[in-house]
Amino acid sequence: MSHSEISTFNRRQWLQWSAALTAGTAAPWLGAQNAPPVPAKDFLVDGKHVTIVVGGPAGGATDGVARVLAQAFSAQLDREVIVENKPGAGGTIGSKFVSVAKNDGHTLLLGHIGTNVLSPLMQTPQPYDPRKGFTPIGQIGNTASVLLVPAGGPTSLQAALEQWKRKGTFSYASTGLGSGAHLLGHLLADAVQVKGLHVPYRGSPFALQDLAGGRVDAMFVTAGAIGSFIEAKKLVPLAVASAARSSYYPQLPTLREVGLQQVSNEGWFGLFASANVAQPIASAWHAHLHTALQQPQVVKQLQGLVVDIASSHSQKAYAQFIDQEINHWTRVVAQLGDALKAA
Repeated sequence: MSHSEISTFNRRQWLQWSAALTAGTAAPWLGAQNAPPVPAKDFLVDGKHVTIVVGGPAGGATDGVARVLAQAFSAQLDREVIVENKPGAGGTIGSKFVSVAKNDGHTLLLGHIGTNVLSPLMQTPQPYDPRKGFTPIGQIGNTASVLLVPAGGPTSLQAALEQWKRKGTFSYASTGLGSGAHLLGHLLADAVQVKGLHVPYRGSPFALQDLAGGRVDAMFVTAGAIGSFIEAKKLVPLAVASAARSSYYPQLPTLREVGLQQVSNEGWFGLFASANVAQPIASAWHAHLHTALQQPQVVKQLQGLVVDIASSHSQKAYAQFIDQEINHWTRVVAQLGDALKAA
């Protein structure tokens, strides 16, 4: 089958669904949700692999989730599904690659709040439009962001806050401008009323190494990326940035518990296709994602990465959730103004 052929539906249906997909004003993916799904094998080109792009380096939490799904999809489709790491610029290098990729369903993005909401809102010029640049496929799961400090320093959240207040400053690592770690570090410095020094890295593995070495004071990190550092007693977890305590780290307080309500960010992972992918293709990938997330082995592997499977697998609900996230964080970024973009 050639790139331009769609084997199970005729040209008129294809044009109708494509037109419906792009008819919306705010978020084009919120329309055309009722098109019937087709098996992915009916639009995938023989001999062409599927690529899941990760906007970070190998070894990070996002990379781990992508590899779990790649293995599951490969088994479902009986074809090669590879993970391609394109780190840098807060995940936007990889995300932009997917945004402008051919809309034939062969290129997917393992996205999160940084790549698909925060980074494009906080970077100037905007690397891509978070609404129009992607087709949301489905939510994979939720995870917590954990505030970490090097071993040998403060052993409690209160001790760390008091130390930073005395110094009047603290440095915090992130995975780049516009990442969740960048936003949370800035919000924490603002809430504690100290100067925050932002130190961006190309990915969490590099940042964690420097954090463990004491070259930066703190970092908010996705929970799935920190286990080995905590077990080796190189890093100390102090708190979580979610609304409720993490079931994986129940001993850690939330920042809300100590009066820092504004330092909050619910982490999530999701699957996206490139812009203007026809709804039957998006529906097919949603069906494959749903199937994967029902498999006990996949659930076990994701839980090992400290990811709780999403309670709702509706593609429409996920698209609406992304739209709400963009609306919410657009307001927050606007309120913080140039101080956040310069941090």
